[in-house]
Amino acid sequence: MYLKALRLENFRCYETAEFELPPGLTVVLGPNASGKTTLLEALYLLATTTSPRATNPRQLIRQGESWARVTGTFDRNGSPTTISVSLGDAAEGSSGKSVSIDGRMLASAREAVGRVQVALFWVGDLEVVKGAPADRRRFLNTAIGQLSHRHLDDLARYRRALRQRNEVLRTISDGRPNGQELGPWTRALVEAGSAITVDRAEYTQALAAEAIPLHAQVGGGAEELSVQYRPAVSADGDPSEEVIANAFYEALEARHSDEIARGTTLVGPHRDDLKLRVGTIDLRRYGSQGQQRTAALALTLAQARVARARAETDPILLLDDCLSELDTERAGAMLDLSAEHEQMIVTSACCPDPLGERLASANVVATGDCPMP
Repeated sequence: MYLKALRLENFRCYETAEFELPPGLTVVLGPNASGKTTLLEALYLLATTTSPRATNPRQLIRQGESWARVTGTFDRNGSPTTISVSLGDAAEGSSGKSVSIDGRMLASAREAVGRVQVALFWVGDLEVVKGAPADRRRFLNTAIGQLSHRHLDDLARYRRALRQRNEVLRTISDGRPNGQELGPWTRALVEAGSAITVDRAEYTQALAAEAIPLHAQVGGGAEELSVQYRPAVSADGDPSEEVIANAFYEALEARHSDEIARGTTLVGPHRDDLKLRVGTIDLRRYGSQGQQRTAALALTLAQARVARARAETDPILLLDDCLSELDTERAGAMLDLSAEHEQMIVTSACCPDPLGERLASANVVATGDCPMP
């Protein structure tokens, strides 16, 4: 699958812009603050219905305007599909965002997730490596969610159960006994949480298998990457939902008094994490900027490979300013990976001279009329 055409209306700094893209390697060149990252953000929005750098749809609307729209036409084995995301006053309903596919308005934006597979590395966010555990959970949720609507449903059920269970715990903590209402929400929490834990364990195993050799390739092979899933509920190596559910119940029972005292749920996938190391170095705490960047890039490349194997479609690889801190040899090795992707879109502030020959056959898109990032 690849993006054939992209239209932006009042999106970020673009008033109106249209781009036509072929398969293969596309390099988006332009000075800083010219809208390069915005193009990748728009494509990510079409695939996931969310932005990697905005929490509110209104933040995506051009200053002074009340609406925005992003429309992309994709080619999948010769069959076109058009996805459109409308924001603000252009959105149907009161949520501030609506999504249509081939002109049909979807009841829920979540229905669009997975129609297009993307993997994004962008220079403004290395939080998957150096950030809080929530940032790594978000990476897992997005990656797995593009591959499984069931996983998205499990996440929604888990969040609702967690929210309601915490409310009951707070009432008990405040001296208003409400214990009989805790049981149903505990069961719902365990049921959805066990499925999430299984998905994350299986996905991380597949991700690590791809990320380790990719890290050696783009990182020069000096240090070996380690990617380990650290679930809040451990089942001693048994990944079955039944075993995890039993361990979940036991862990909740063991922390019951603490949960009542604090008025919050202390056990569950909302406290999971990924452990990332190079050699013996904990990347989050002690990794250098270069080590963190290389690891984040390897995870993105690995995400694309896992998606290809599981979804049986080639994801679009989006790499924002990935060349700036790689030497010529490693940057060249990374660009060579474009041969295994139907479409790979790379942004750069300039065309590095040593890579000129490698980029000679690439499609080049220039930005520069955009006055702000």
